[in-house]
Amino acid sequence: MIELLFFPYRFFERAQGRPPRPWLGLLVASLANLTVLLAYELATRELPKTAAYSVSWPWRAAVLLLGILLSWGFLGLVLHLLTGLGARAFELAGWVFAPWAVLGPPLLMVSALIPVEARLAPFPDDPALRAAWLDAYQRVAQTSFSVQLVHWARALRVLWGGWILYAGVRTLAPKRAVLATGAYLILQLAG
Repeated sequence: MIELLFFPYRFFERAQGRPPRPWLGLLVASLANLTVLLAYELATRELPKTAAYSVSWPWRAAVLLLGILLSWGFLGLVLHLLTGLGARAFELAGWVFAPWAVLGPPLLMVSALIPVEARLAPFPDDPALRAAWLDAYQRVAQTSFSVQLVHWARALRVLWGGWILYAGVRTLAPKRAVLATGAYLILQLAG
């Protein structure tokens, strides 16, 4: 993992000699997304919860896993179409999330130690009051140190992941590296 994070060209040169492992990309993407979600949950644990939290944990977990699968699969499909790397494109789609291995633990610690603190009324039952409550919730959450740290860490992960992706495509399909990395960055900015 250290070689991938800090010496990606070497990592992908050695990867050329082994068969693709798309399942490993899905595993990396899943763990990374779960780390971010856990950091956000830890940071906002003191705030009242919205109606979305009334859904049972199994359903929330299923929706989360489906979202991870779709985002990883979509990125892998785009990389496959742009590079022609086949299953290796789906492996690459997961490796771009690998920087969370470095960024995730400190992010989790800060989120656990410095939660968002604010006085908000419980989520209103009256639909007319919900928009104002959600605006107040967003203001409080988005201006907190912990949630801003999550956003900055995500931005750093996107750039670091872009470098890893560029190194991988440059090694495996050199003529498509700029195109694939540009598409990845556009997808990340859009999401």
